Amino acid sequence: MELIQRSQSPLSSTPTPNPKPTSTALPPPSEDDAGRASIIQAAYSAHEIYSHADLHKITAYARARGIRIIPEIDMPSHASAGWRQVDPEMVTCTDSWWSNDVWELHTAVEPNPGQLDIIYDGTYEVVRDVYNELSDIFPDHWFHVGGGEIQPNCFNFSSHLQRPPSADHVGDVVLSAEHAHEVPKDIVMQSWNNGLEYISNLTARGYDVIVSSADFMYLDCGHGGWVTNDPRYNVMNNPDANTPNSNYLGNGGSWCAPYKAWQRIYNYDFTLNLTDAQAKHIIGATAPLWTEQADDVTVSSLLWPRAAALAELVWSGNRDAKGRKRTTEMTQRIINFREYLVANGIMATVLVPKYCLQHPHACDLYQNQTAIK
Repeated sequence: MELIQRSQSPLSSTPTPNPKPTSTALPPPSEDDAGRASIIQAAYSAHEIYSHADLHKITAYARARGIRIIPEIDMPSHASAGWRQVDPEMVTCTDSWWSNDVWELHTAVEPNPGQLDIIYDGTYEVVRDVYNELSDIFPDHWFHVGGGEIQPNCFNFSSHLQRPPSADHVGDVVLSAEHAHEVPKDIVMQSWNNGLEYISNLTARGYDVIVSSADFMYLDCGHGGWVTNDPRYNVMNNPDANTPNSNYLGNGGSWCAPYKAWQRIYNYDFTLNLTDAQAKHIIGATAPLWTEQADDVTVSSLLWPRAAALAELVWSGNRDAKGRKRTTEMTQRIINFREYLVANGIMATVLVPKYCLQHPHACDLYQNQTAIK
C-alpha cells in the first residue's frame, strides 16, 4: 500500500497513472465475511491482499492529491482465484491446460485460465454483491468492467453449457466485427489496440474514449516473453537474415514490443486526423502497467520517469503555439526530472548516460532541433 501511495505522489505536483496491484484475491474480502479465510487462501500470500481499511486509506490518500481511484474487476475473463472460493460453479476452465499446445483449442491467452460462467445464474448474484460492496469502498461513480480477452473455448468446460458459444458473440468489448451488440453511448471505451484506427472508429460512433494504445503507451512491453518452456529461445542461428524474427531484431517474445521509450509516449498524436467533433470525445489517456513482469521491486522504475511524458502530453500537449513538436524542448526537462525523482527516493530508471545530463543536447540524434515534425 505504501508503494501505491508513493506512486501517486513522487513529487507533490506530478500527476501519475496508478499501477495495478500485483496480486489480490477477488472479490475483496469483507471484514466480517465468514468466507474471508478461504478467499485469502486464494491470494499469493496472506500479505498480498487489500482489506477494506487498506482501500479506504488508498482512496483517501489519492483524493487529497486530486487523484481518482477507479476499480477494475476484469470479467468475465481472467477470473479464477477468489471467485471459485465463493462458488466453484461460477468459474469455468480453471483446471484446463491454457493453450493445449494447439492454439485453436486454447482456453486463455496466457496462464492462468479461468472465466466467469455467464450461463450460471449464481454468477450474477455474486457479481451483484461484489459491486455493491465496492460501491461502499470507492467513492468514485466510475468503475471498469474489463471485458477483454474472452476465450470461447473456456466456456466449453462449463457444467451448465447446453450448446457451444458462438465466437461471433464473444470478444473484446470494442466496436468491431467481433462483438455482438451495440454498446450504450454512456459507456466510456478504453482503446488499447489498433491505435489510431480504433480511436477514430469509436469517436466517429459517438463514444467517449480513454486512450491507452499498446503501440505507444504500454509500460510493461519489451522485456521479453515470460511464459516458460518456450522453444522460440532455443535458436542458435538466425533463420532469416532478411526478416526480423523473435530473437533477431524481432519482439523477443514480448507481444507488444518494443519497449515504449518516453519519446514514443510523448510524440503520440492520438487525435491525428480526427474531426473536431471526434476529438471532443477523447476524455483522457492512461499508460497501463500490467504486472506479469513487475512487482514492488521494479514498479517504480517501470513507471518513472516515463509516466511524466504522458502527464505532459495530456496536460500541456506536445506542440508549441506554432504547431511544432516540443520533444527536443522536453528532453532536458525530463532528464532533469528523473534526477529529482531519485533525490526524493523514487527508483526512476535512467534515461541517458550522465554525459548527456551534463551536456544538454549533446546526445541528440540530429543537430537540427526541428528534425521532429
